[in-house]
Amino acid sequence: MENLSEKKLLRAKRKVEEIKKFYKHVVTYILVNLFLAFVWNFSFKIVGDFKVSNQFDGDGFTQVPIWFIWGFFLLFHALKTFGYLNLFGKDWEERKINEFMEA
Repeated sequence: MENLSEKKLLRAKRKVEEIKKFYKHVVTYILVNLFLAFVWNFSFKIVGDFKVSNQFDGDGFTQVPIWFIWGFFLLFHALKTFGYLNLFGKDWEERKINEFMEA
């Protein structure tokens, strides 16, 4: 019985650690993208007769892919962390062994 409690405690600790890593990922995503948005939108240079222009003028392609691609991976991290994407999770091997032992 104690062995079962230890397994549950260990599983709970691993889950809390995964959630903690996910929240760190979210905070990093927000801070880095806020910094990049600030740099891209407020980095001006003087051109010619005091004409100010943004040095990242163009199609804006430099900003959007970073947000969407990183956001896409963040979404997968969330799905994996909260159990919606558990194709081959950490307990998959153990579950399969138990499944074959019961059969």
